[in-house]
Amino acid sequence: MEEGIHVLLCDAKQGVRHRYQRCQNQIRKSPTTAVIGAVAVGCLMHRLPVRAILVTQVRVLSALVPPALFLLGAVKLYEFLQRQEMDKQK
Repeated sequence: MEEGIHVLLCDAKQGVRHRYQRCQNQIRKSPTTAVIGAVAVGCLMHRLPVRAILVTQVRVLSALVPPALFLLGAVKLYEFLQRQEMDKQK
């Protein structure tokens, strides 16, 4: 399971790097468009209820973290018990 998480994180890291480099190249090609886009996003964020959105995300996350941790603990316990069983058979 840890290997899968590590692979997933490495893939996500490479994807973010690739998108970041693409974004930098696009900004270098047309800085005026990038500035106009940044101003538009700033105006939009000023209008949006960002605080309410963040509070909602924190509430949802705090509701989902305990079951996820319980599930992770159950998986680790299962792996541990399997290893013990394999050691006994040897």
